[in-house]
Amino acid sequence: MLTACATQQSKRPSTPVTPTEPPSEIGQTEVQSSARSIAQLLDEVQQLPSRELQLAFMVQESLRLQANNEWQSSAALLSQVERELEDHPTALNAAQQRRFTIAQAQWLASQGQFMAAQRKLRPLLDDLTRLSDSDRPLAMRLARDLAWQLGDEQQAASYALALLDSDIAPDDSNEPWLYLRHAPEPSALTANSRLAQGWLRLAQAAHAIVDGSESAALQNWELRYANHPALAVAAQLKQTLVATKRTQRALVLLPLSGQYAEQGQAVLDGMVMALEGHQNFEIIIQDSQGYDFSQLGEVIQQQQVTSVIGPLLKDNLAQIEPEAVSNVDWIALNSLERFTTPPTLWYALEPETEYSQIARTFAKRGYQRALVLAAESQRGQQAITAFQEAFLDAVPDGAVDTGVYRTPDDMKAIVQEKLGVTDSEERIWQVKITAGKILVDAEARSRADIDAIFLPGGIEQTRLLKPFIDVNISPFMDTIPVYATSASHIRRDALSENDLDNVRFTELPWLLPKHPAYERLQALLQQRRHWSYDLARLAAFGHDVMLLTQHRQQLKSLPGLSLDGLTGKLHWSGTKVQRELAWAQYDGHQVQPVDEVTAD
Repeated sequence: MLTACATQQSKRPSTPVTPTEPPSEIGQTEVQSSARSIAQLLDEVQQLPSRELQLAFMVQESLRLQANNEWQSSAALLSQVERELEDHPTALNAAQQRRFTIAQAQWLASQGQFMAAQRKLRPLLDDLTRLSDSDRPLAMRLARDLAWQLGDEQQAASYALALLDSDIAPDDSNEPWLYLRHAPEPSALTANSRLAQGWLRLAQAAHAIVDGSESAALQNWELRYANHPALAVAAQLKQTLVATKRTQRALVLLPLSGQYAEQGQAVLDGMVMALEGHQNFEIIIQDSQGYDFSQLGEVIQQQQVTSVIGPLLKDNLAQIEPEAVSNVDWIALNSLERFTTPPTLWYALEPETEYSQIARTFAKRGYQRALVLAAESQRGQQAITAFQEAFLDAVPDGAVDTGVYRTPDDMKAIVQEKLGVTDSEERIWQVKITAGKILVDAEARSRADIDAIFLPGGIEQTRLLKPFIDVNISPFMDTIPVYATSASHIRRDALSENDLDNVRFTELPWLLPKHPAYERLQALLQQRRHWSYDLARLAAFGHDVMLLTQHRQQLKSLPGLSLDGLTGKLHWSGTKVQRELAWAQYDGHQVQPVDEVTAD
């Protein structure tokens, strides 16, 4: 009832990689071309007087074909050029070779191979001055769009500003804002031209308004950039970010009696904690147990509420009628396979969030092959599917091996099979049989191609699997890092946690030492001595629901902005809130926060 169902993560807003048509610069002789078959093109190539002009023409024509979205025809020409260069590597001069590299990178991008395209393009970006005036826009636009597709919004914004500094006109007057509004740290970006500086200063002013460091930042921007093309964007931001905050009244629907009363009370405790010191936010609390949802519309009108928060349980969520919440903001606290009426915002502690974050972290660390060991259950299959989709989306040429166990008795055999120990022992046995009376001294080897292991199960499963993994890794091989989720971190279990030594896991920041509110958590746990960490997570969830309710419009206007919530770093992506959890690692009996991307 409380567990959110498996939902596919929303895709990033897509910016198509559409190259600009390049000019005709192939050397001293120019050959004009139009749409025609590859056979015709190759015939024309043969008429050119030298191999150098032939290859230069094919590079130019491949770029023209790409500009017309004729990718397969372009690929045929690029392959021909590549074959010719194998035998005649100096047939293209330096400038033409750089143009060929751009064409290759654009082809890779068109096929969704964004990382490969970025690697191909990167040497050209180290010194843009080497590129001709005609090639520089191609390379910079491609670099911008590749950074965007790979999730590096900060770098994409940097290239967007660099394009303006290079006097390269955007396709749309508001195009720079598409990238700058997604930049997480506009204060770290630089711009030289007045046009680029205006866009950058606008992004910085918007962030200053939200964090409260400068309440008049947007007004000051308007005075300084009175004739800037971003004026319309600034006016819209003022309406969203600076408008007088009205008093908000929310109707909160939580289970405060019955089977899930304890969970509902934990969420409410977190909400109350978030509202401390906020005079302009009032909540009206209703027990969703036995609540007559047919009266919801009338209650909203009578109480003059501005938003509805809840329900928490799926069964209650399905009872919301579209008309009842049509005139107010509706913040749903769980997810359904399909909302009859899409809420204004929904936020749930979905386990899929952790699976996807671990997969993305594997990609950032350069892992190519991952092993997932999960229980043979619906939850285990959901974990495998969500992890596979996220990992292969980030590492298209990667691979995910899976091992499924039914009972704890299966675990040792599954670990040995998936680490290759079973096959190794079989090979040793065959050698011993062949050797007869000759003594054979051999030790089973584990696989060397597994970069990391993911255990999505609970703490009991992780505690059983980890020792099997440790003893089945060959002593002369590097240790394979083992990852888990917050399900492997529970309270008052320290006496047996050395079974989890070196296991890295995702967790709500609030539940980790050194967090600014960690002392507040300890005080709350003293008051609620019966609480487990699961209830503490629900309290953090309630806190962040109120945070999102108050800042939803700001997050939508500035997707690069993030809120430091108790459940993680919160930001808007596409059509919903995304959550980035913190990382921690077991170190003997202690839990230590870590920066996973830089950790060894």
